[in-house]
This record gives sequence, structure tokens and C-alpha cells, in this order.
Amino acid sequence: MNARLDTGDHDRYTEGLRYVYPVVSRRAQGVSVGINLNPNDACNWRCAYCQVKGLTFGKGPAIDQSRLEGELRSMLESIVRGSFLEDRAPVGSRRLNDVAFSGNGEPTSSPDFGSSMETAGVVLNELDLLGSLPIILITNGSLAHKPDVQKGLRRAKDLGGVAWFKLDGASDASLQRINDCKTGIAKQLQNL
Repeated sequence: MNARLDTGDHDRYTEGLRYVYPVVSRRAQGVSVGINLNPNDACNWRCAYCQVKGLTFGKGPAIDQSRLEGELRSMLESIVRGSFLEDRAPVGSRRLNDVAFSGNGEPTSSPDFGSSMETAGVVLNELDLLGSLPIILITNGSLAHKPDVQKGLRRAKDLGGVAWFKLDGASDASLQRINDCKTGIAKQLQNL
């Protein structure tokens, strides 16, 4: 639980938490606090580059919002008010970059995606981080057309969040080959 973080290890369970995990982000060269809405290791796609061991087909489970709130608050407090960065992050990466909805599957597949976004907003507001610490949603975008997902996306926008929408191919065949999904390029572009 007290191992140093590095860019090569994005283990979701180093802290012994269910939903929240810190990583040193290669993309941002600092610490990103991840929110994993797929602790059941389920996703609606099978991307060729996925690193989740034992990935199963499916959606994210219901999320215990009280537990998510407590884990996120504790992690962020240890970073912004404690010595987490000095103790655990490498020199050159000792800054808090963002809160990222990512994890072990498609975050928007959780039935509690929207309420989890709301929970993140409550914690960020409580710690005076709302507006200064970005919320990032890393998504395959395949469910963006669903009303409950759209509601969560609107809430993310209200919180100053952004969506990183991946598009790994430009044809139905390339999406099938790379992502092993049934979503066609026309639907992906419409969702985008």
C-alpha cells in the first residue's frame, strides 16, 4: 500500500480501495486520481490493446456512492493536504492533474455513471478543487446516445469536465478488428 507510483504501473488496487486509485499519468506527467466504475472487470468492447486481465463482456455494476465518496475524499485529502505526492510520486510528477473516470471497462456502462459524476462534484466542491481540478471521462463513446449517459455527460460539463472519446478506426471493419465491437463507424461518429 505504500509503494512508490510510476508511469509503468497503473494497478487499480495499490491503495486497497474499490473505486479510487492514483496513477502517475504519462499523458500529463503528474498524478491522476482514477475512478473505476467497472470493478467487476466488465466492458462492452474488447480492445486489442486492453490491459485488464480477465476482462469479461458486460456493463459496470451498481456503485456504492457512500464508499466512492469516502474513498475519493480520503485520496484527494492525502494529496492536497498530506504528504502523498512527496512520499509516493516521483520527482517531476509531484502535482495533482485531474480526476479521471477510467478504470477496468467503459465507465458510462455503469448504471450509476451520472450519480458517480455528481459524487465527484460534491467532493471536489467540498475540498475547494471544483473548477481548478479537471474531471476527465475516458470513454469509448458507444453509449453516449443513451439518455442516462447524456445526463451524466451534461453534469460532467457543468463541473468543468471533458470527455476523451476514443476512435480507433475509420471503418466498421477497423472498429471490429481493433475494438471487437458491434458499434459501426456511423454510430460512433453520431455519438461523438
